[in-house]
Formats: sequence, C-alpha cells, structure tokens
Amino acid sequence: MRALSLGREPFPSDTPWRGEARALLERAIRRHGGWVTWQALGGLAFVPSSVYGLVPAVKGLGKTFPLPRRIEVWPRDAVAVFHDYPAEAERGVFCSGRVELLDAAGSVTAHDDDRRRSFRGWRKYRRWSPLDGLYFFGYALTHYHGLPFTLVDGTPLGLRSATVDGRCLRGVEVRLPAELHTHSRTQTFYFEDDGLLRRHDYVAEVVGAWARGAHFWGDFVTVAGLPVARRRRVLARLGGIAVPAVALHAELEDVASIAPLTPRGSS
Repeated sequence: MRALSLGREPFPSDTPWRGEARALLERAIRRHGGWVTWQALGGLAFVPSSVYGLVPAVKGLGKTFPLPRRIEVWPRDAVAVFHDYPAEAERGVFCSGRVELLDAAGSVTAHDDDRRRSFRGWRKYRRWSPLDGLYFFGYALTHYHGLPFTLVDGTPLGLRSATVDGRCLRGVEVRLPAELHTHSRTQTFYFEDDGLLRRHDYVAEVVGAWARGAHFWGDFVTVAGLPVARRRRVLARLGGIAVPAVALHAELEDVASIAPLTPRGSS
C-alpha cells in the first residue's frame, strides 16, 4: 500500500490549501526539514523509556498489555513494529489499520484487519489487550511522525491560536482524510513562528468522546534531517484550554534513523 503524501511537490494543483493556511503549512514543512527530506525519509527507531498517565493506567499498560522494548516506525508507509511485544522475542505489527502479533518464529498468532471497528459503542471502555494497545499506539506514532507533511492531504477548516509557555502560537484546524488511521477526523495543529509544531489538539475517539487532549511536543532532536520530539505530554482539554490533568506522558530515547521499509517508487 502506498503512503499518503507521495510526489515531487507538496501541493497538487487542486489543493484546498490557500492563503494564510497554506503559508503556515509551507513554513512548517520547511522548518521540519523540507519536502525533499521527507520524501527521502526511511524509518525511525527509538526506545519508549517512560509512558504514564490517566489513559495508559485506565487501559491496563503493564497489566493487560506491555510497553514494547523498542519501536520502529515508517511514517510514509503507515507501518510500526513493536519489538518484544507482547512477550520477549515476539513482535506486534501495525500496518495502515491492520494489526498482528507474531511469535519468535515469525508466525502470526493473532490479527485483526479492522481493529478500529472493535472500539464501537460500549466496547471502547474496556481494558486493552495487546492488539488494542498495538492499534492505538501504532496509529498514533505513524501519524505523529508524519507531521506536518501529511497535512497536505487534509483540508484546512480555519485558522486558530493558542498560548504555549507564554507564547502565542498560530494554528490551523484540519479535516484529515477518512482513510487515515488517527485519533479523530478533525484535529488542530499549532506552530511556533518558525514553523515548529508544538501543540496538537484532538479527541482520542477509541478512548471515548470525553478524551479531548492538548498534546505538547518538546525536547526535539534532529534525526535524518527532521526534528523529532522526544517528549510528548498530553493534557486534558476543556474547549481550547489545557487543564493540569496528565492524560499521557511519553519519553523516547535512542532515536535513530533506519532504512526504508520498501524501495522508493515501489507499490
């Protein structure tokens, strides 16, 4: 399956990105390494050294599903691999919404081609299994590490503003493609004056309609020419106001670039 946002130019001739919204996204793309760097990106590997907060606690992290020892992400292919998950020498694979668990020999022990469907209705309030945790964190990580580049596939709905660390950030509300696996169809992205993405608002629909988060990006390191946030802190949100309740806090270590999953230009 080909990833979104393939092509030599960020914006097609019929792009809905116009005026100030387009200027904002163009600046963000430049600040995050540029379109050529994004097109050349292989994958990223890192160690999730710390994950805590209301959502992982309620959903069973460390009890009904584990924290993987190492994660590899290919954002342009919407693929993530969780190593030593859910047990040592086993793997979890997320691929554009499909999730599967493999044993040490590489045999599939469990899979679901449409895991999101299992979160409908009251079933979303369950504790998570390893397949559930793989789906949630798999789509989140593949989406996060494709930003802001993949926003060219969305539709801007309006300009917004927010204050982070005493600074007023300019943002844009975006309707994302229906085929994209992510928290919610409509999300808002806020950038520094130079284009660095610092805040990201959404509703984590698989958790519940109440799971409205303000996601703050920090502790950036440059890998393969792109800034990667090693600290991610999601606070509960009332409207546009972030409140001091930690929904999720994650820290990444040993961030490194890895080879492409498939040769560029292949299907």
